[in-house]
Amino acid sequence: MDDRIHISSIVLHRGEEPPISGEKGIVNVFFPSCNMQCVYCQNWEISCRGTQGTVMSLDEVCDAIIKLLPLSENNLGFVSPSHFTLQMVSIVEELRRRGHNPTIIYNTNGYDLPETLRELEGIVDVWLPDFKYSDDALAVELSQAPQYSEYALAALKEMVRQVGTTLHTDDRGIARRGIIIRHLVLPGQVENSIGVLKLIAEKLSPNLHLSLMSQYYPPDNLSAQNRKSQIANRKFLHRTVTHQEYQTVIDSFHDLGFSHGWLQDYQSHKNYRPDFSRDHPFE
Repeated sequence: MDDRIHISSIVLHRGEEPPISGEKGIVNVFFPSCNMQCVYCQNWEISCRGTQGTVMSLDEVCDAIIKLLPLSENNLGFVSPSHFTLQMVSIVEELRRRGHNPTIIYNTNGYDLPETLRELEGIVDVWLPDFKYSDDALAVELSQAPQYSEYALAALKEMVRQVGTTLHTDDRGIARRGIIIRHLVLPGQVENSIGVLKLIAEKLSPNLHLSLMSQYYPPDNLSAQNRKSQIANRKFLHRTVTHQEYQTVIDSFHDLGFSHGWLQDYQSHKNYRPDFSRDHPFE
């Protein structure tokens, strides 16, 4: 991307984890394009590589954020920010110059370089990374992300170095500092999910807060992506996660000593279906 601020959407979002959204919601800034290209991405309308979004000035972005902040829990999230970190820092610094100090959430797929994250120390308050794969072959096939587990683990170690393993919340239970690791359970890939949990428990800490998601559903453009990516034989992508698959991952979560986190309702795949052609994609 170039050095301009490309924006896909700036919205008040109530669909994140309880400490992130609270009752009022979080102001989320969605950047276009993505450094991963997951064939099952629910945000595919804005995440396809090369998507430009709308170019906005720094003042326009900050004005839009400031308009929504009073309606939120005073949380500001940057979604898929890895290739826009310089612009993100500029936005945060301008908001602070104007007297606004929201809690900054870094919502990332986890495919980040530690040296990039070190530059964000003191800027980011709460890290909200995915840990998608322990199976690196699957990461390449489904997301064009070589050595995913190695990079994600190194990135998460840097996040933990900065904020520790404890999730700090205010008196209303809203996250103000810490880390929440997300993992999306894919249909037919229980071993990948268990491998992710093992890596977190053994290489990081079982005291971390995890969000285990069951919301996978086949996106509308999956067939076209299948042809392009030559993964038409991956039949599992065309269905949702079974109750047994999700429960097996939950059982592993407990067996590995995790006790902090959130589970989704098994039927959550019916609810999390954004449409970025609308002004309010999640309504």
